[in-house]
Amino acid sequence: MEETAYLVLHCKASDFDAATGECVSPFYGPASTFPPPMDVGEALLIFAAIGSCWGIGYMIKLSGRAARSG
Repeated sequence: MEETAYLVLHCKASDFDAATGECVSPFYGPASTFPPPMDVGEALLIFAAIGSCWGIGYMIKLSGRAARSG
């Protein structure tokens, strides 16, 4: 699948005139891509990594409680 590049109008803060509300030197640049495009497999991999970290943390928490109680 071919991605379509989108350009958006930008203005540097130093080029913006607040009195008139206009930009002295506007320019076009690529649109922000956050979050980056990803497919389902990549999303599931990130989900699994986050879930694993939470699971390991939970097991450490439970083992600490067990060690203190008995």
